[in-house]
Amino acid sequence: MDGPALSPRELLILHQIEAELGSDLELERELRTMRPARLARLRRSLVARPRSVVAVIACCLAVSFGLLGLAVALRAPALLVAVVAAWGTALAVLLALARFTRRARNR
Repeated sequence: MDGPALSPRELLILHQIEAELGSDLELERELRTMRPARLARLRRSLVARPRSVVAVIACCLAVSFGLLGLAVALRAPALLVAVVAAWGTALAVLLALARFTRRARNR
């Protein structure tokens, strides 16, 4: 490194910063594995999407879980089977759509 050495005050500040960063366990784990935490990845993927898409997905999940809870509470097997079948179909369609868009983007 070219240039003058750090002063004692700068060295003290540098050691304090390193000690503070060393006590951050999540940062240490991320740096050790070089993989971001799950919540950080989820946050980044949600921020990268338009708000309308995130809102639609959140509403669909809320309705889906509400219907599932209603089917369980009413003890109606037909309703429960219908909700699970619709949810599975929607999940399969979304996975196929995701694969299609990923392939289209890679071309």
